[in-house]
Amino acid sequence: MSNAVGVPVSVVERISLVLETFNGAGPLTLAQIASRTGLPRSSAHRLLEQLTNTGWLARSPEQTYELGIKAYEMGQAALNQNRLLHGARPVMQAFAHRTGLTIQLATFNRGDTVYLAKANGRTSGPTPTAIGQRVPGHLTAAGKAKLAFAEQSGRRSMFGELRRADDGTLVRRTPQSVTTDAQLEDDLAAVRDRGAAFDRGEAFAGLGCVGVSIGPPDHIYGNRAGISVCAPVTSLDFRALVGPVRVAARKIWDRCVAADLTSH
Repeated sequence: MSNAVGVPVSVVERISLVLETFNGAGPLTLAQIASRTGLPRSSAHRLLEQLTNTGWLARSPEQTYELGIKAYEMGQAALNQNRLLHGARPVMQAFAHRTGLTIQLATFNRGDTVYLAKANGRTSGPTPTAIGQRVPGHLTAAGKAKLAFAEQSGRRSMFGELRRADDGTLVRRTPQSVTTDAQLEDDLAAVRDRGAAFDRGEAFAGLGCVGVSIGPPDHIYGNRAGISVCAPVTSLDFRALVGPVRVAARKIWDRCVAADLTSH
């Protein structure tokens, strides 16, 4: 539950809000955290002290805060227990080694694409994405694959979660970014026709990606995650990669299903 200005009321929501502030950020001061979360300074300070005492945050002598050892421990535990990651990693590593292209595993959460794993290819060059990073979902190939194959009611809900500018248009990251719902719907229709999503420099200038979802939408792994293959736009043969990327997704799906059957 939140109050009228959108600041969470429950303790759990406030703790989550504070911890999420450190996603992609360096050490932060109390003033910066209060400003970014919208929490009153006194409330932010009280939560910071509690989170520091329990190891979720660490405080420096300069009175800045950053994620603590407990956050790293739980993050590693989540990675170790994730069956999708166990199924995907060998397939991704083999794909990157065979093709030289970088391949990423991502999920869709609250309007964003969140990267879970990455296997770097030798010919893709440096790519700006990182594990745990959030990128507006409508700009990424993996995010568009999720949106395209969601049920109509689910798609409407996800559209409401997408990041928007003050004027209501979709957030723009590059000159190629889609900024209107109508443009995005046309893009998603093309995704359904070809069975794969394209990102032609929409999230990061000059970086192209081909993405597909993993499995059918009615399964635990189905359309909850996707993979995308990326390289410089000028060197990426988008249409030629649709088949190989779909094959890789199917291999991940088969490994996950086999692991489920074995565990039952």
